[in-house]
Amino acid sequence: MLIDNDLNELSRLGEWISAWTSQHTIPDATAGYVDLCATEAVTNVMTHAYDDAATHQIALRLERDGDRVRLLIEDDGKAFDPTAVVPPAPATLQNERIGGWGISIIRRLTEKLTYKRSDGRNHLTLVFRARSQGAT
Repeated sequence: MLIDNDLNELSRLGEWISAWTSQHTIPDATAGYVDLCATEAVTNVMTHAYDDAATHQIALRLERDGDRVRLLIEDDGKAFDPTAVVPPAPATLQNERIGGWGISIIRRLTEKLTYKRSDGRNHLTLVFRARSQGAT
């Protein structure tokens, strides 16, 4: 799937993920994780990766391999390796900040997160285990 770097495209992204996960009989809990993590990652690309107002395309692909679901996200934005980001310190009500939790959410909900930069493009892969809620 190709989407433009326009936040209005997030609804189309969600529809695509919903259709794909339904077609591939992905459990609802896993489908929800894929949707949330895709939205977080793509929103970060749209809001932080580009220094110009031009339209850029973000490529997404979903794959199933046994009980694994793989989401691949590719963009031509600034190099950014989310796997190298230091997790935020534990928060209290006094020092809680708004925003900046997307990468932590993605790390928590994925089984594996990998990044590489190749030919001027970011390649982010998120791997989920397709299991029913409550399964181990």
